[in-house]
Amino acid sequence: MKRFLGLLLSMVLLFASAANSQELPLEDFFKHAEFGDVSISPSGQYLAVSVPEGDRRNLAIIDITDPGKLEITAGFNMRGGESPIAVHWVTDERLIFESIIQVGALEAPRRTGRVYAINADGSNRRQLFGSQAGSMVGRSMSLISYLPSEPDWVLIQHWAHDRAKPIAQRMHIDDGRLGLRTSSPLNNGGLLADQQDQIRFAYGTNDEDLPQFAWRPDDKSDWRTFKNEFGNYISPIAFNPEGTGVYFSSKEQGKLGVYEITLDSGEVSPVLTSDTVEVDSSLGASSPYMWDAGATNLLAVRFMDGKPEWRSVNEGRFEMQWLRQLEAMYEGFHVNIFNWTQDGKFALLSVSGDVATPEYFLLDTETPALRFLASAKPWINPNKMAAMQPVQFTARDGVELHGYLTMPVDRSENEATPFVVYVHGGPHGPRDRWQFDPMVQLFAHHGFGVLQINYRGSGGYSRDFEEMGHREWYGKMQDDVTDGTLWAMEQGYADKERTCIAGASYGGFATLAGITKEPDLYACAWAFVGVYDLPLMKEEGNIPSFAAGRRYLDRVLGTDAEELVARSPSTHVAKIKTPLFISHGAEDTQAHFGQYHLLRERLDAANIPYEHMFVEGEGHGFYKVENNVAMMERVLAFMKKHTQL
Repeated sequence: MKRFLGLLLSMVLLFASAANSQELPLEDFFKHAEFGDVSISPSGQYLAVSVPEGDRRNLAIIDITDPGKLEITAGFNMRGGESPIAVHWVTDERLIFESIIQVGALEAPRRTGRVYAINADGSNRRQLFGSQAGSMVGRSMSLISYLPSEPDWVLIQHWAHDRAKPIAQRMHIDDGRLGLRTSSPLNNGGLLADQQDQIRFAYGTNDEDLPQFAWRPDDKSDWRTFKNEFGNYISPIAFNPEGTGVYFSSKEQGKLGVYEITLDSGEVSPVLTSDTVEVDSSLGASSPYMWDAGATNLLAVRFMDGKPEWRSVNEGRFEMQWLRQLEAMYEGFHVNIFNWTQDGKFALLSVSGDVATPEYFLLDTETPALRFLASAKPWINPNKMAAMQPVQFTARDGVELHGYLTMPVDRSENEATPFVVYVHGGPHGPRDRWQFDPMVQLFAHHGFGVLQINYRGSGGYSRDFEEMGHREWYGKMQDDVTDGTLWAMEQGYADKERTCIAGASYGGFATLAGITKEPDLYACAWAFVGVYDLPLMKEEGNIPSFAAGRRYLDRVLGTDAEELVARSPSTHVAKIKTPLFISHGAEDTQAHFGQYHLLRERLDAANIPYEHMFVEGEGHGFYKVENNVAMMERVLAFMKKHTQL
């Protein structure tokens, strides 16, 4: 054990390079990760990784047998803007993966529904599943099981736009042949297999979009439905080890966390609960679930009540013992063991944090040894980054709010600094998290303190908290941002005369709302790919282009036409006194580029001065490094001018 701890201690030094005050190039904050989507083969001989290539990522396979000589054995060059995701080794020599298309840096990636496969030596590369590249026909799948008893087949679930019920199928890993296993008895949703690869649990929704569930004792029995009396905002995770019950996560206020339902009785019992936060499954986060070496049993669940925390379902497992030792050695960072070899000898893990992008290691549990593999962004020096501290404060109506405070590294104690209130997008579902945030670090590196607020309407704090923001755009949601700003000033973090507001997407809406509702509060404002006019939001863009999107907008914004106008910042631009910078992508259909043009028309009509930037070829958030650099050169100069920094 002493030898093991010594090895780990030597690895901690990877984060300990000396800091200095030299200004970092803007490119460093926006360059894409060199190393991601890492997966180890069952024998531990190969790694599959994604690497950047223009507007996409490609897949590379590396032989890691010889630590002193890493050899790339194969690559899969993607086309049509696709990138690999969900990489799974299905044998020692073959892997399969899905693909996504990333339209804008702030937009959720779109799954194409296509699945590809390749051997470790580069042979037999092909598309196994889905429509041809260039088509967005609605078919998709996910892997349910590797079927150890049938090594040439995997068990998948398959969704199709013209079939309400998902189906489970066997898929041949060499040529993509499909064979029907079973169909769900419920619409939408999906299926779960137990540890014996029997499909025994189904989840779906009824015509009112309320959850429904069904189960069966074995895969030969008829499906049985049971009444769900627990709540509407729950999601199945996996079977328990005995196969007698199913774990599920809950977003219900007062019932946050993970619960277990015993199938034959319907009895529900708590497994891991929280008074404050849901399971940490917010958009952009890695999986919040940790599995055993066989990838069949749930071991731990991540919560983020301030900082990330793994809470175990079975603390006695050897995988959990390794996790706890690694956490002790990497105190202050987040350790994630996410992939094991078949024999449990080797494991892949990442170490990351508020000041560090992921660094990947190979754990040898027999030697024992910890071997550094690669860093996602090796040019980022954690000692030059600023610590992110969880904070909380009380809104004017008594609601407890949470967020994060990041202060410049060279700030003197008790010194109020130039400041940015940086508002996250969404707004419903996403949340600010304790993690490396390039924009926050960029502001802090240039001398600004930063406050991020999980205002009501944000995800992660219960469905009730999220719904508190419905129909509160320009209302209580904005009051939360204002109250957070005043709190930072009162606490002595933010200089009252030199505090700016900024944000992207909904954050752009909140920026304009901030300077129209509180015209004397902020020293400057930067709005990026924002929504500024609610009636226009319900007419233009990808959200109102389909029925579910229109229902969503009606639910969160309301349907009263006069109210939508009154709660639009574009209606109130004549009140603006604050220096304003707006920027947008010409291909943005999420916060449609028409929002940018409408805002400019209203500002011009009211004779309000502003700076602006409109970039061709970019969507909802800028993807190209050079465009981000060009924008932030102007934004930083603008902010420093108006805060005398």
